[in-house]
Amino acid sequence: MTEAELDELKNIEEFNSIGYQYTIMYMARIHSQAEFLFAKVLALRGKVYSNYEASEIIEAFTIKTICDWEWYAEKIICECLKTDTSQLSQQLELNLPKTISNDECVAYLNGLGYFDLKNASNLKSIGKKILTEKKNPFQNISSEARNHIDDFYSLRNYVAHKSSKSKRTLVKTYSKYNQNEFVEVGDFLLSKAEESKNNIRFQDFGGSFWLASFNIMEFAYPKMYKWIVQDEKIYNDKCHLRFHYLMEISPNKPK
Repeated sequence: MTEAELDELKNIEEFNSIGYQYTIMYMARIHSQAEFLFAKVLALRGKVYSNYEASEIIEAFTIKTICDWEWYAEKIICECLKTDTSQLSQQLELNLPKTISNDECVAYLNGLGYFDLKNASNLKSIGKKILTEKKNPFQNISSEARNHIDDFYSLRNYVAHKSSKSKRTLVKTYSKYNQNEFVEVGDFLLSKAEESKNNIRFQDFGGSFWLASFNIMEFAYPKMYKWIVQDEKIYNDKCHLRFHYLMEISPNKPK
């Protein structure tokens, strides 16, 4: 981390924006969760935690992962909508004020049921309905991240409901990942996608939520995104070092 990079960071207006702060807070939360699961739970599996207990912990985190994602998605929807309601006005065929307060934004979206998110595809659909193209960061979520998040919702739904319908959907999801026999969600997420690799499936799914938020940052807060990646062609250790620095200096709540 050079002095020039730090000086550049101080002069980026996006750094103090509420939406960016929510984004880095959310990404830091994903990172912290991953460190807890893999450095502690998995490392102690067979020592402190039995395989069953590790599976139960992973399943509990499927619920938390979706809760955190929906918290973040709702915050970003409001940050984008409250500065330009023109698309929502067109959708509702109403003459709304061009800008609204955060509370008004929450009231509109709760009343319309737009906070009842089904998956990432549903989120992208909602974005198209209520946000202008220039204010819609959800369109920037990659297909890879969207598909993984959609599938993760089916895993979460089974853990949460254990219904026959959610099980049928889960079995269909498993087939995409060459899991032909039914296993509990925790066991599935603890298994390796490929025997030749060390990562487990939960890492692949968790990484998709991180990628989606990074895609959102690229669209909504391009200067902060650029500060992280600089001139690197791919996300590498240098980028990760800058990302780590942003996590360290991020406040507990947005300014």
